[in-house]
Amino acid sequence: MNKPGTPEDLPSPRELLVRAATMAAVEAAVPHESYSAFFTVNDDGVGHQDGGGNDWALEPLEGGRAVLYGCDHEMSWTRFHEPPLDLLAGAPGWLPLEMLADMQAAKELGFVYWYDGTWHRVEYPDDLRDDGLASTVGGTADLAQLLDHVANDVIGARWGGDEVEEDDGLMAALEETVRAAREGALEETLRQAREGALSAESFAWLSNGWEPDLSAALATARHAGLTPNTPQP
Repeated sequence: MNKPGTPEDLPSPRELLVRAATMAAVEAAVPHESYSAFFTVNDDGVGHQDGGGNDWALEPLEGGRAVLYGCDHEMSWTRFHEPPLDLLAGAPGWLPLEMLADMQAAKELGFVYWYDGTWHRVEYPDDLRDDGLASTVGGTADLAQLLDHVANDVIGARWGGDEVEEDDGLMAALEETVRAAREGALEETLRQAREGALSAESFAWLSNGWEPDLSAALATARHAGLTPNTPQP
């Protein structure tokens, strides 16, 4: 059984945004018509959904603040605690409280964390089993899990799927791409993203046997402020 998340489980909002936006760019670079991306970049920030109705979103706010919210429909026991748990009790007024209250009323809000230099959330009762943070945001907060996502969900499934297994050349290229990701290529891409320096070369490790969509990758990265001469959120 998972335990409720704590503010100490989270990297900074900037680091979380960089990781999620970089994953969105990597996914955009690897086209596959039958596959839906897990990570997204939008005007408000970044988001993630797992295809099963579980999701989270991070929104940078003015003054270096941020809000992180989401829900795991199986693991977010905050929605069904008795007596009812108000995830917005005492939350600061600079949060998008109306939207979050509507989500909470619809039982679509499993957790809310806000940042004003450090992460905060409401105090949980001792008997709360889980809020869903680990099963949703945990896959991005943990670099090892992020590597598994790239290797298994993005490259393995999206880049050819079962058809790859029938082609020895493509299978070898797939394995080489996964090896490169695990041995430092992904970390280097993340480093460049932190510095706002992503370029076509940042995604070169994806080009083993396929032609990545670099235009789509860079457009996604640019939207998130991860390329040169783009404003950072």
